Amino acid sequence: MSVFALKLFALISMIIDHMGYVIFPQYRWMRYVGRLAFPIYAFLITEGYIHTRNVKKYLLRLGVFAVISEVPFDLAFSGVPFDKNYQNVFFTLLLGLIALIFIDFFAGQTYLQCLSVLALCSAAQFMGTDYRYIGVCLIVVFYLFRDRKPFKMVGAANALIPFSSNIECMALVSMIPVFLYNGKPGRFKWKYFFYVIYPAHLLVLSAIRDFYL
Repeated sequence: MSVFALKLFALISMIIDHMGYVIFPQYRWMRYVGRLAFPIYAFLITEGYIHTRNVKKYLLRLGVFAVISEVPFDLAFSGVPFDKNYQNVFFTLLLGLIALIFIDFFAGQTYLQCLSVLALCSAAQFMGTDYRYIGVCLIVVFYLFRDRKPFKMVGAANALIPFSSNIECMALVSMIPVFLYNGKPGRFKWKYFFYVIYPAHLLVLSAIRDFYL
């Protein structure tokens, strides 16, 4: 599977999940399907970091859309314009990307690398970002084992175990499309589409719930 195919797969999974949470809470299966999305996005962050031509612009994009997405996210999941206890997934991805930067910056200094990752995991936990510290850990695991695919699968699975419940265990199924990744960008890119669709679909879902249900 190409980068584009993985993004599309994760996007569809995420939208089904959010529909299940916001509009159709009676359909539990939609939440199970949604568990496939985040590990794929975490994997794509590592691929984006490896292949980006400008990591500063990459950081800026994630930061900008984290801010833009916060009100739509809180409206959809908390029913208020701002919930200080729960932050959207772009913040998790941003902290994970920063962790990768520090890992490379402190190359050869294991103590500082671990300290940096611990600090960013703590930040995710303190901020209440989606998936919290486990999201940052998963991004780091994918990066550290990027050249050893079988180990990558095992490492990712182990990183998910502390977060696992019956529903969260479904996230392990996402290792299948990750394993099938072919290293190619795909025929289409639609880079900003995959950023914009996140706050946009949350606004639509919250509007449907508030005005039509």
